[in-house]
Amino acid sequence: MKKKEKEHLKADPFVHFMQQALAFIKGHRRPLLIGAGLAALAVLVLLAVFLFQRLSASGENRLYAEAFRVHNDAKLSLEQRITALQALQFKKGISAAGHLFLASLHYEKGDLVKAEAVLAAMPTSRLALVNDEKHALLARVLAAGGKGSESRGVLERLLANKKTAMAKELILLQLAKLHLQEKRSDEGIAALKRILAEYGETPSATEAQTLLSASEAASATAR
Repeated sequence: MKKKEKEHLKADPFVHFMQQALAFIKGHRRPLLIGAGLAALAVLVLLAVFLFQRLSASGENRLYAEAFRVHNDAKLSLEQRITALQALQFKKGISAAGHLFLASLHYEKGDLVKAEAVLAAMPTSRLALVNDEKHALLARVLAAGGKGSESRGVLERLLANKKTAMAKELILLQLAKLHLQEKRSDEGIAALKRILAEYGETPSATEAQTLLSASEAASATAR
């Protein structure tokens, strides 16, 4: 293979693959008219789709990595990170988490209206976990804005949904904290006990036990 051809392959493997596929088809037009030829063509099409998906996933990963880097770049101010994330064009795979990074920065800044707007405008991701994280973050934003009832509703729907990919103990812990913040001690304690009963081997159980001990002690003192 000539040097220029090697460079072309390295620069754009998908284009190179399609050129090779087209060259194959042109050189085998007659055989491709029979069954075996059609089968070969089908294989070529499947390979092209497979390669395109791999390249697309690679692009998504790079975009996610850049969004993650920007979100956690301590050298940038909050406003600079927000501006940098707004300039990125997120897709519907893993890079969709970039919307969550952007919303979380608005949340950190205290701009709950913009945080909620980013989440509302965020398209559904192909990854269930990203969609669940969106709802969990929305619940935090709503709670911070004094919309406790709406926040609880979001979390309770996540818990009830059998297709939820996010760890249920994390959702329960968030719900328990919300109950306790709103002085709903009985509901908060019940949620914490559920974590210990159903998810006792998870890291969340340790935090749940600490909160439970403090909550029970506070309840006993109040009585």
